[in-house]
Formats: sequence, structure tokens, C-alpha cells
Amino acid sequence: MNKAILETHRLILNELTEEYFEDLAKLLANPIVHKHFPKTLNRDESKEFLEKVQSHQKEDGYSFWAVIRKEDSQFLGICGLLKQHVNGIGEVEVGYRIDNQFWGNGYATEAAKGCMEYAKNVLKVDSIISLIRLVNQQSIRVAEKNGLEKENEIIIHQYRHIVYRKRFNNKWELYYEKSTKILG
Repeated sequence: MNKAILETHRLILNELTEEYFEDLAKLLANPIVHKHFPKTLNRDESKEFLEKVQSHQKEDGYSFWAVIRKEDSQFLGICGLLKQHVNGIGEVEVGYRIDNQFWGNGYATEAAKGCMEYAKNVLKVDSIISLIRLVNQQSIRVAEKNGLEKENEIIIHQYRHIVYRKRFNNKWELYYEKSTKILG
């Protein structure tokens, strides 16, 4: 049984374990999902990816998590929090990859919002970022729907990315109604 990290209205985000490897490998090999990434991953690379995720989860207490639809336990993709260094500063990034057959249903937005609330309430970060390639309009929309705003542009792995950020120290945040249940 997988450890649930958080729950939203329609989703459960579970620790990414071996149980999800087949679904994860299909997701990471999907050229439509990875059209804005340098490449898709084969099974061996997917295994390495899973091992890195598990290592980060153990060391940091967070990483990518499996996004599971509550109504039917369907694996939809991955979403989570990642350590990043931007211009020499340690940051926490929210990242997401949802299988294209589930696009257009708001799952990425909902999962990312849950992760952002986890970062704010559990990790106690002052802000969250998302690093998005300029051509990735779908991810830009997810970020903007969740209140992240364009901060600047940087080069990562030879690609220009927009740094989106949401700060949590605004006074209105005190009145924000939580829709995420932190589990675990």
C-alpha cells in the first residue's frame, strides 16, 4: 500500500513507488507529454528516474508523487516538489506531467495547487517557483491559474525557461480557504 502524501477534491498524491513503475515508464516514454522536454525516456532511464525520485523523497521529504484519481484509482501522471537552484539560490519548484489522455480536465492545476499548499503549510517556504519553457503554453496556463506570476527568464540545459513564482507571505493568504488535506 502506498503512502498518501496529500489529497485534493478529486485526487490523491501518493509516494512514487515500484508499484507505479509501468505507468510511470509509459508516461516518461510518451512523446506528446514530453514534446517540450529534451527527450523521452526508455525503460532503463525510467528506472533511474524512479530511483532518483525515491532518493529525493527519502533525503528531502518531497519529490514527484503519483497523481491518482480518487473515483477509479487511475494513475494520471506525476506532480510534486523539487529542489532547484536558480541564480545560485535554493528554491522549491512545483512540477507536473499528466498523461495527455487526461489533459483538459484540470488535473494538473489541481495537483499543482495541492503541492503548493503542501510547500506553504508543511515545508513553510515563503514562495514556490515553476520553471517552464516559453513554448509550453499548457504549463504556463496551469501556473497562471494557480497564481504564479512571471518573474524572469533563465537558461537551463541550453533551453530558455520562464521563472514563475508565487509568494506566500501576502496578507490575503491568511484568508485563503484550504482545499487540500495533508495526509501521512
